Amino acid sequence: MRLLCITDIHGEVRRFEKILANEPKGDLLIIGGDFTNFGKPPEVARMLDIAQAHTPQVLAVAGNCDSADIDRLLIERDISLHARGVRIGDVGFFGVSGMPPWREDMYQFTEDELDSFLSAGFAQVEESPRFIMVPHCPPRNSGVDRTSGLMSVGSTAIRKWMEKVNPMLVICGHIHEARGQAKIGNTVVVNCGPARDGNYAVAEVSDEVKVQLKKV
Repeated sequence: MRLLCITDIHGEVRRFEKILANEPKGDLLIIGGDFTNFGKPPEVARMLDIAQAHTPQVLAVAGNCDSADIDRLLIERDISLHARGVRIGDVGFFGVSGMPPWREDMYQFTEDELDSFLSAGFAQVEESPRFIMVPHCPPRNSGVDRTSGLMSVGSTAIRKWMEKVNPMLVICGHIHEARGQAKIGNTVVVNCGPARDGNYAVAEVSDEVKVQLKKV
């Protein structure tokens, strides 16, 4: 399974289109949140039309710079992974939107809420042999959740579920300066980096996971 993984577009549609033009159609396009920079659902609907013209099968979560209205649009388009599980082949995908509390103007949830959302999503795919998690925010102390001041600001709930489920792959974004990948136990964690600057990742998933970080 070939996954094209894009996060943190922040409304830069032309850069998003450039990334898609640089890659052949994959099996699945994952969009890990922050479609907008505090934008509206019509902006995201346009991006989803562009995305599905490239790769019809899309799964996504909303980011902290998105909104509940945008999350509802993802549900309406049947591509949401927020508190939801989707099985494709032998892989169960589940995820969560938003981030832990930071600033009042953000789309955010408490760690208990994030935990509950992940529990609900996992329950829908728990019979799958393998798992991939798609949170907007990285797991805490994953190495890809460090700010420029080297503080680890990832989610403890996401870290808890990563350790509980041992997914093959965690696809996240949010902390722009922490772009990269890490191996924690048997799990590959990739922070795709901000697509607004041309960053993205491609993951090849078979018996093992191989991730390439790319830029256009």
